[in-house]
Amino acid sequence: MITAVNSLPSFASIMFRAALKRDNRAQFPPTFERLPQKSLLFTPANLGYFSKEKVERFHRVTHWQGTFLHPCYLHVMSFPLHMMLMLEKEFPFSLLGLVHIHNEITQYRPIRADEACVFHSYFKEMSVHPKGVVFSIATDVRVNEALCWSSVSTNLYRDATLSASEQSANSASLKAQTECQCEGQRQESWHLGEGLGRKYARASGDYNPIHLTGLSAKLFGFNQAIAHGMWSKSRCLSALERIAPQVFEQSFNTQVQFIKPAMLPSDVQFSMCENSTETTQQKLAARRVFSLTSKGKHDGKRIPHLSGELIAL
Repeated sequence: MITAVNSLPSFASIMFRAALKRDNRAQFPPTFERLPQKSLLFTPANLGYFSKEKVERFHRVTHWQGTFLHPCYLHVMSFPLHMMLMLEKEFPFSLLGLVHIHNEITQYRPIRADEACVFHSYFKEMSVHPKGVVFSIATDVRVNEALCWSSVSTNLYRDATLSASEQSANSASLKAQTECQCEGQRQESWHLGEGLGRKYARASGDYNPIHLTGLSAKLFGFNQAIAHGMWSKSRCLSALERIAPQVFEQSFNTQVQFIKPAMLPSDVQFSMCENSTETTQQKLAARRVFSLTSKGKHDGKRIPHLSGELIAL
């Protein structure tokens, strides 16, 4: 069932409702059919949704230099629709404590800030996971009825009651996803300032307390504020755009696995290498693997924060 949305609620109202949302354990065992069979169709009433000020603020905080909209900007603009879906009465999980573990974006063509976009968000799948249950929310963006951009965001709901057999069945795939590391033919070091979470919150509208200050993060079990996962992905894509701008002016697919949070403040290292498994030079340049890591304070070992790939289509 498709429901048209004329306007989006404020972030404050969404967070208030999210804090009150409780588990509905009667919905277990987890299957896709138990998720709300509802989708949201949002057509912004005016192009102010992509106002020049909003777009420039997002591009500044993510260091984007491309001509078109940053590919991740459409994700953060659709995030309120994701929240609205998860706030449905039939949605089985509380929202506090959900972890965004994977994000995939496919750009079929680049989008300008002055184009009239139509957003369609819906649940895609749900399955067991070594640490609980994962579910995905998809978003399609169309301009003049043509599909231009799509994303799939996968979230983890922690649940300790899964059987050992279910955990072992999923452990291999999890390991394959999180061990996407590269030594990097190119490397950059970035300093993540203490106020980064607040700057990105103003640009994206995501004011989750775990990203804002050390004090608010401690209320949710973190010793420090942590960087937004989608900022990390956005910043990595901005670095890749400077390396291969032609990829972002056409169609591509990019996926990232969020592994461990990056603390604020901290110093991180971005690494990128081209895939050497293909046989032709053209294919070699078509796939780039990247990662974001930091150095452990005590043992000096690399701490993985994000691993991903960018594939020109």
